[in-house]
Parts: sequence; structure tokens; C-alpha cells
Amino acid sequence: MRQSNRKAFTLVELLVVIAIIGTLVGLLLPAVQAAREAARRNTCSANLTQLSKALAIRETSTKDLPGYINTLGIKGSQQMVRAPWYVTVFPQLEQNQIYEMWSSGKMDFDGSVTGQSNFTGLEILVCPSNPPVTQGQPVTAYVANTGWRNQPRATDGFTANADHENAANGLFFDRTRITDLKEQTPSPNWTPTSDPRDGANGTPKVVMSFAYVQGKGDGSTKTMMLSESLAALDWGYLNRTDYTGTKDQPYHFGFGWERPAVVANDLKARINGSREPIGYDTFQGMDGIFAANPTATDLNPRPGLPSSNHPGGVNVAFMAGQVELLTDQVDPFVYAQLMTSNHKQSDLPTDKNSTEPSDDAY
Repeated sequence: MRQSNRKAFTLVELLVVIAIIGTLVGLLLPAVQAAREAARRNTCSANLTQLSKALAIRETSTKDLPGYINTLGIKGSQQMVRAPWYVTVFPQLEQNQIYEMWSSGKMDFDGSVTGQSNFTGLEILVCPSNPPVTQGQPVTAYVANTGWRNQPRATDGFTANADHENAANGLFFDRTRITDLKEQTPSPNWTPTSDPRDGANGTPKVVMSFAYVQGKGDGSTKTMMLSESLAALDWGYLNRTDYTGTKDQPYHFGFGWERPAVVANDLKARINGSREPIGYDTFQGMDGIFAANPTATDLNPRPGLPSSNHPGGVNVAFMAGQVELLTDQVDPFVYAQLMTSNHKQSDLPTDKNSTEPSDDAY
């Protein structure tokens, strides 16, 4: 009887092997993608940690937190400039050259190619899951806690006061006043940026500190300081029109909370409520989106609300330094509580005896 030495696979065996390989690849790819996203989220978390540390170090020497918009330079001089909170911590982030250019009035805000060379993309301000369209673009993925968004809504039953700033509502406030300019005009001119907080004598500036939150407020472990936002633009005003003609607004460089009852009825106003393209590329354009119709549910994404490309939530940094993934299913009331520096004195409509949320609430 003759034996057969088979040296080839049958078609059935080959198909079985291909099917097994395909199944293994199908099982492996989601795991690889999940690992990549986990790495991106960890990088994002590290960025927020560094930013919160920079703010804490600055606060140690200045005894206060910066505003979401600030003045730099000698008061009353022509070199006095407006600067967002990012710029104030550049020395702590080893970006002294940019800080010196800004505070000395040497930044060029004309929006030309030459002017844009003053602005640069900073890796620490970019989330890997939310990269810039153009390499080196001076975008940011992170915004600061500016408290109550202070925007009247049809279902709110509350008329907002445009110059209202309550220290208990958040952490970062408007630290510029046209009255600081005295009789001189800074270069470039930003007198047209006057807003309701300026007034005849200037609404008093709110000064926030770690001491207030820890001594009178809700505590640094229960107060959010920074968040991600897909609706954020750049870390500074990129062109002259935005710099000289745009009024200070909390949502330019910050995130806020709305009345819980309103958010509960408008899912797109919640965390990660929408992830559509922002639809604007200037701060004036952002203002138009925000002011067009504050009761509409189709303005996506909402400026000044936390959002990210991370599945399930948004990275947030608390004052104490810990970074958490805030679930996008968080209750609007709990979210608002975590944003207020002192919820018992805030404009949050609630029982003043309500307790701070537990860790498992978010």
C-alpha cells in the first residue's frame, strides 16, 4: 500500500486559517485603538496637571488667581495690554520669551503672516485627541472655570445682569477695566472693548485665591479649575480685530455652568452635548454664535461648555491638583456645584444647606 506525502493545504484549510486570522485582527484592532486613546487621554491629563501646577505656583507668589482676561504692563501707560490667563502663567511654563513680548506690548495682532509668527503652538495646550488643523497653530484645548455663564434663557425665568460677577460662582473673572487706561490710549488701542463691567467707575474686580476656596468656600478638592473644550479657539487674540474690538467674555477662554433646570431640558447644553465643527474661527464669530439665540438647541458646540473627543467624558483639573474624567452623564446640579467656589453663596438655585457631592457622583 502506497503512502501519500501531502505538502500543500487544502482550500478548506486555507479558508479556515484566513478566517481565524481575520477574527484575531478584528479582536485586536479595537484593543489597539483603545490603548492609543488611553495614551492620548493620559497625555491630556498630564497637560492639565502641569497647567494647574503652574497656576498654583503663580498663586503662591501673587496670592491670587489671574482673571480669564487681565491687564499687563504699567497702569495708565500706552504699553498696557490685555492678556488671557494662559499668558500670565507662561513664566511658570518656561515660556518667558512669549510672556515678555506680550507684557511689553511687542506682540503683533494684525493677523498677517508676519504678525502670526509672534504666536506659536504650545504642546502643553493641545490635547492629542483634539489636534490643530495646521501644525504650529496657536490653538488651545483647555479653558478655565469662569463660573455661571450668566446668559438668560427662555425657560430660565431669570433676567441676567450683564455686569454681574459673584466670586462664589467660579474662579476666574474679568480683571480688566477701561478706567485703568486713564487718559492715555494703549497700543494697539482696545478702548472699543468696553463692556458692561466697565461702567462709569468700573465694576469692582473680583479677586480669587486658594485661601478663599479653602477657608470660606467648598474646598480645593471639590472645586474644578480647568477643563477641556472642543469649542475653544486660540490661547490669545490672533488678529487685531479680535484684540481691539472684542468685548471681554467669560466663554472666550473659559467654561461655565448653566441653571440645572435649563440644562436638564436641553441635552445639547450638557457636557459633550455636541461635537460638531465649531463654525467660527474668530472670537467675534464665537460671540455671534453665543448671542444669536441663547434659547436655541441647534447651536453646536456651545462656547463655554466642557467637551472632548474622549469617550464617556471630559478631563478636568481640580484646584487641589487631581485630574479626573468627568462623566458626560453627570447631573447638571452636581456639575454646577463642582464649579462654584462657594455654592452656599453662589447664584446656584439650591437649598443653602445642601452638601457637596460625593466622589462617586461624578
